[in-house]
Amino acid sequence: MAKMLSVEIGRSMTRIVEMDYQAKKPKVYKCVEVETPEGAVRDGYLDPAKRERLKDAVKSALKTNKIRTKRVLFTIFSGKIISREIVLPGVKEHQINAIIESNVTEYFPVELSDYKITHMHISTFREGENVGKHKVLVIAAEKALLEGYEKLAEEAGLNIVDIDYAGNSVYQATKQNAGAEAIMAIKVEEENALVTIIKQGILVMQRTVNYNIGRQPDEPVEPEDALRVLVGTVMRVMDFYISNNEESRIEQIYLMGTGSKESRVLDLLTEQTQLPCRVLENVRGVIFGKKADDAAVNLYASAIGAGIKSVGFDAEKEKERHETNYVSASILMILFFIVVVAALLFFALIPHHTALMEQESLQRKQEQYEPARIVHDQYQSMKLLLDKVRYGHSLTAHSNDGILEFLSELEEKLPSDVEVTEFSSDDEQCVITMRVSDKETAAGVIKMFREFESLSSVTVDNITEEKNDSETSILEEDGSATIYFSINCVYTIIEHIDPATIAPETSASTAGVESID
Repeated sequence: MAKMLSVEIGRSMTRIVEMDYQAKKPKVYKCVEVETPEGAVRDGYLDPAKRERLKDAVKSALKTNKIRTKRVLFTIFSGKIISREIVLPGVKEHQINAIIESNVTEYFPVELSDYKITHMHISTFREGENVGKHKVLVIAAEKALLEGYEKLAEEAGLNIVDIDYAGNSVYQATKQNAGAEAIMAIKVEEENALVTIIKQGILVMQRTVNYNIGRQPDEPVEPEDALRVLVGTVMRVMDFYISNNEESRIEQIYLMGTGSKESRVLDLLTEQTQLPCRVLENVRGVIFGKKADDAAVNLYASAIGAGIKSVGFDAEKEKERHETNYVSASILMILFFIVVVAALLFFALIPHHTALMEQESLQRKQEQYEPARIVHDQYQSMKLLLDKVRYGHSLTAHSNDGILEFLSELEEKLPSDVEVTEFSSDDEQCVITMRVSDKETAAGVIKMFREFESLSSVTVDNITEEKNDSETSILEEDGSATIYFSINCVYTIIEHIDPATIAPETSASTAGVESID
């Protein structure tokens, strides 16, 4: 796995971690801390006037520590990044993004053209009324916020891998510490704090604490005021969690970030919460190399967490870079091919007059068919839009949605002398137990089920004959026996195709005009 730099730019210190990116067991090679130029960052936003000094500080730190890695990921902690927890239908995970994009205006009351949207999959419900549905955290960051980091990377000669949100970074760094009982992870910085509750590796709650409420932008935050706001918020978050999770408790509080260096923060939290509080000392699942073995994990945890798995605000940058290199090489090949062809045409002495006449003819045909091309393109656009709407509607469908039709067909075709004693169904299959008078009738019923178009397979779990205590068949008045049998019916799953993955038809504008005669 290729190395990359995970960078967190704080108000006073910038922390750089050289590590593997998104590996199963990532290794941390170096941890470097450098002073952030005064005023270079405020609530996550980089000051353009101070970006040159910040770039020089980062480049100097990399050079001093002999770090040559060029791929970089930033994790941003800002009170201006907004998020909302939502519950989505039980679609496949790769389809979640399509649903979010189609409903994003319902999640955030902002001008979305100024924001980038991403999401973090929290969990899938395994029980209760929402079984099968997904709990997702949708995150929005202002483009101006992200562009500052993109420009910093460009000016420093680094290649953006992604930009992460500190809420995800903290979660990734601490989720393996949470067992059956919940834990609370608190990241304390100069301007904001982040309070996160995790249980069994799943994010339960997350709240941002802003110390600058009611203050002017340049007015400093008094440490005692910040500490009072922090402890008050922690207590409210705990009370809210306990009121909604009476059967669970918070077992441990982990402290990280700049504030974790202050013993009074740890002491006051311990005193007020009456819970064991400790500074985060390790990130489980991460290997530390010799040159990073003595690093203070509580300071670098957020940067390390971003390297484990980022949310994808800028994940397309690296892909675009590879595509650009590929396109550049393709263009060079095309230019070379054009030059060769031109040389061949020249030496073949193609009559110039004939070429001009052919060109004029083609131009006339192009003008002649231009209205048809416009109509065709409009038709293709409307057709694609309709396909996307139908596809979006189909994403919410379940196999169990057609159970009424299945029961109607069952009622219509099932013989009157067959008694259904049990019926159960889920999204994938149903199990039916029936009672008949003989095994021939049972065989006929099974054959009938195997002809249902709505079922992909039908299997017989068991066939039993009702007997008395002496193991003798119990016969009815007509001399027939009582047979019980169960069948397992698997629904036919309809696969829906995303119209975006279907290659568009060749438009009239790109078709060879010679074929239109």
